[in-house]
Amino acid sequence: MQRKVLTLTGLALILSLVLAGCGQQVSTEEIVAHVRQTAESTQDVHAVITVSADGPLAQGNEVSATAEVWEKSPNKVRAEVVESSMPELKGVILVSDGEQAWMYDPAEKQVITGNAGEMDLPLPEQMLASMQKIVQQVLDASNATLEGEEEVAGHATYKLILTPKEGEQSLALPGNGTATLWVDKERWIVLKASYEASSLGQGTMEVQSYELNSGVSDDLFQFEVPEGVEVIDAQAQKPQSLTLDEARAQAGFPLLVPEYVPDGTTLIEVYKLGDAIILRYDHSPEAAFTVVQGDSGMSKLSPESVGLGKPVTVRGQSATAISDEASGSTLLLWTEDGVAMSVAGHISLDEAIKVAESLK
Repeated sequence: MQRKVLTLTGLALILSLVLAGCGQQVSTEEIVAHVRQTAESTQDVHAVITVSADGPLAQGNEVSATAEVWEKSPNKVRAEVVESSMPELKGVILVSDGEQAWMYDPAEKQVITGNAGEMDLPLPEQMLASMQKIVQQVLDASNATLEGEEEVAGHATYKLILTPKEGEQSLALPGNGTATLWVDKERWIVLKASYEASSLGQGTMEVQSYELNSGVSDDLFQFEVPEGVEVIDAQAQKPQSLTLDEARAQAGFPLLVPEYVPDGTTLIEVYKLGDAIILRYDHSPEAAFTVVQGDSGMSKLSPESVGLGKPVTVRGQSATAISDEASGSTLLLWTEDGVAMSVAGHISLDEAIKVAESLK
């Protein structure tokens, strides 16, 4: 279940990056204004959307999923995965009525449920909910250039290229990436989008069909738990705060702590999430990172599967390093004595390796 949530989160990240980014020649400014206006005036949406990703955004895999999605202003959303390159994702349903949320996994016969404001529902929340807010954030932080006109799924579109404004790379286009948007010339919504960043990989989104303001029923945003399905409280999935001694006792493996950390950083939090123990370091303007030990869902990454990562040696082990100089972020992954390990966050690769080598 955790791997599915992480994969959905990767797909959702792509959607949050690209959905919003977004005879007579029209100016770039006019297109952007129309996109904003459509977002502001949309009360409900029903759409079928296909998303694909590779590289770190999809945990080193090539992943695709098609979902039927309903959203109703201000905060109701439902998404059903109808097809996926990962068979175990097919049939997953995510629903929120604005107060209560559900994530149903038919393969595992489980429903995770909890308060909508606290529960992580990656796919629909990032897909269409708060669309206006996402549109505003990405457009405000980006430079848009009109590249021409193309046909997408039988519709005439304007093709826009979005690049980060100076000093705002991390706000809307992580990894100093570039978004390409195809905007419907008649209804001013993004019919297709792609996002690419050297450190993150690439992803695409394409709307197969859509309806705006069709009067979506509130009944769609309720979920009745099927008989025989295990119900899990979302609070049970939250990180459990521990002392370092408690973490050592609960880890199930020898917990390692770095003897070296960058100047100014200090251990500020220790917690357990699933089978992983996480040490969080902060309080320095130069570095803020985590050291994760145990199964956090990232152990399936490898230099071969990531592609964009580079192989390095850490503590005598083969490791994967993904580093982005523009944002100053690094992800360093390896397995040691059967335990998945990582150092990740706002930290240089050299410093991340030093932290890793100092683990005792």
